[in-house]
Amino acid sequence: MPETFPAFDQILADALGNLWIQEYDLPGQERPDPLWTVFDEEGRVLGFVETPSGLRIYEIGEDYILGRATDDLGVEYVQMWSLERTGG
Repeated sequence: MPETFPAFDQILADALGNLWIQEYDLPGQERPDPLWTVFDEEGRVLGFVETPSGLRIYEIGEDYILGRATDDLGVEYVQMWSLERTGG
């Protein structure tokens, strides 16, 4: 076992300037769906978002997430998921 692990898996920015950080899963403790912590421009946590497993995210808009998924036969699909933001 390594002595240390990464603090995060990926970092993305959305259309509103928020930072999305994908949580790193420790070996043996993998989540069924990726978990993201979303931060505003001041570094405050806005919330947490789970995205579909296997979705490679290309863009996060104001009200959508756009990405690519691959089925069991290796066929790729472009997918757009709605994103509902709550709060102020």
